[in-house]
Amino acid sequence: MKNSIIIVLGNFMDESGQLNKESCSRLDLAIDLFRKNKHAFIITSGWDYYAEYNIAIADAMKSYIVNNSHISHELVLTETNSRDTVGDAIFTKINIIKKKGLNNLLIVTSDYHVLRTHKIFSYIYGEQYIVKVIGVKTAPLSKIKELSEREDKSLNVFYKTFNGIKSGDDVLIYKRLCTDHPYYNGDIYPKI
Repeated sequence: MKNSIIIVLGNFMDESGQLNKESCSRLDLAIDLFRKNKHAFIITSGWDYYAEYNIAIADAMKSYIVNNSHISHELVLTETNSRDTVGDAIFTKINIIKKKGLNNLLIVTSDYHVLRTHKIFSYIYGEQYIVKVIGVKTAPLSKIKELSEREDKSLNVFYKTFNGIKSGDDVLIYKRLCTDHPYYNGDIYPKI
């Protein structure tokens, strides 16, 4: 699928760059989907939250893909500015997707995170993009209710943060991210 791309959302890694089981499960699914469906690229996303160790989760994820598949490193792109799902959507869009002229997205995450991911990516990307989300099974049944409640609360905060901005409006969404989102406000990012 020429205009199709897979975006894999990271979960966690330790200070040495070792990815947790949930991140690896997401990557394994992305590798499988890439092989079966001939997507143009895979994007990994996530920042270097262990800044003193100088490794971004996106880079650790790319290494995992390259080392565990026959996918060329040129076909795995990284986005290292994102710190959460909102950042994943905004930064993959403005830094990679728009520049590559792609419009068909398949986002890989975890089962409990599918609904929130779809709503956030659909809002940030806007109507001109096709957004599909698939989740790997990660959460035990005993945790589903707790995770679902956490996802709902987070989604409500997202809607409050971006209230009044039209879906797909890159300039206003980005500006609001830099001024009102707790993971990004106060940081200096280049103007878009």
